[in-house]
Amino acid sequence: MTVPARKSHERAGKRSVSLAQSLINEVEERTGRTGFSSVVSEALEEWLAAQKLREVVAADREEFGPVSAEALEQAEREW
Repeated sequence: MTVPARKSHERAGKRSVSLAQSLINEVEERTGRTGFSSVVSEALEEWLAAQKLREVVAADREEFGPVSAEALEQAEREW
């Protein structure tokens, strides 16, 4: 899932996070030290998009109930 990055003119904030050293090493092997923030930013954008989608689905289920078996079968056939 690729999510558009935030606007490049948006001011960057700083946070201190603790990550497994092996994870840091693997990311830096692929991006170099200067690409690390971009990878973290992209991962957070994707996580946030997934969270928002879960919220929409949960609200839909709360309002309309679960998807019926018939509707699911129809969707699978058409997919």
